[in-house]
Amino acid sequence: MANDLDKKIIKQVEYYFGDINLPRDQFLQKQIKEDENGWVPLDVMLKFNRLAAISKDSQVIVEALEKSEEKLVEVNEDKTKIRRNPDKPVPENKEGHLKKLQERSAYAKGFPLDSELNDIINFMDQYGPVESVIRRTEKENKFKGSCFIVFKTQELAKQFVELDTVKYKDIALLRKMQIDYYADKKKDIEERKQAKKDKKEALIKETAQKIELPNGAILQFSGLPEGQQLTREEIKEKIRESGDFEVVYVDYNKGDLDGYVRFAKENNAVDFFKTLTDGELVIGEHKIKVKALEGEEEKQYLAKTLEVMATQRQKQKNYGKKRKGNFNSGKKHLRNAKHPKKN
Repeated sequence: MANDLDKKIIKQVEYYFGDINLPRDQFLQKQIKEDENGWVPLDVMLKFNRLAAISKDSQVIVEALEKSEEKLVEVNEDKTKIRRNPDKPVPENKEGHLKKLQERSAYAKGFPLDSELNDIINFMDQYGPVESVIRRTEKENKFKGSCFIVFKTQELAKQFVELDTVKYKDIALLRKMQIDYYADKKKDIEERKQAKKDKKEALIKETAQKIELPNGAILQFSGLPEGQQLTREEIKEKIRESGDFEVVYVDYNKGDLDGYVRFAKENNAVDFFKTLTDGELVIGEHKIKVKALEGEEEKQYLAKTLEVMATQRQKQKNYGKKRKGNFNSGKKHLRNAKHPKKN
């Protein structure tokens, strides 16, 4: 019958070879592959600090593993090596297996940032059996104060989450099922994205309201033959030849079949149109149909133009702030280099 020491050894070794740890433990996988039958020497296993902290006696470890009810790990004949039981292989359906793990996993937040993993595992034993405690970390392996806890059953996970209060060193833990945690996280990300999008659209709208565009200044041209090689400059030059008309922008790319010309002054498009014969602009061999936009067509195009212009101005403004920030950061770096802080 297994005593307390045996149970700790069994739990630790079965964690190493378990469905959760083994697929992501590159060191242990390498050791398994070095033996054609998957045996790992006990002296290698004793390099695992958490097992060595429980016992460094190979004989004690072997005798404990032989008392395991799960029989996940087996011992070789001369009791010098162990391996995962070939009759209990790691699940191959990773997606399905991860889903099942999530169903019996809980999320807990509120652990002090200096908490040791063994202390958290020992704390969670009272709510178990627990298969695994995974500390969540960020850069430089810094503990974030939260864990994913895989319970033996889904019922145990739910019981832990649904308790009125769970305190770790007098600190109440925030708890939820891992599935709910991911759902809430996804919702939070979507809400932040939408808030960012709304803020950006509001800034663009505010900028657009400050831009004034003249009416009667948009000329639309169409009917360009496919494969033509007209350029914006050619279109601008042709319009200049027709009178004192200042073109601000030609909304057209080489190869397009239609486009727009935006004039600088009010009613320039209307006045320019009056200079044409049969509403056609002749450029070289091309006769292009044109018209001055008015009414709803003009409103829609101006609204679209204002949005584009406001977006570009906002980008330029943000770029300017970024450059200023980089410049100030560079100046600070130079100051620190000249006058280093004394420790």
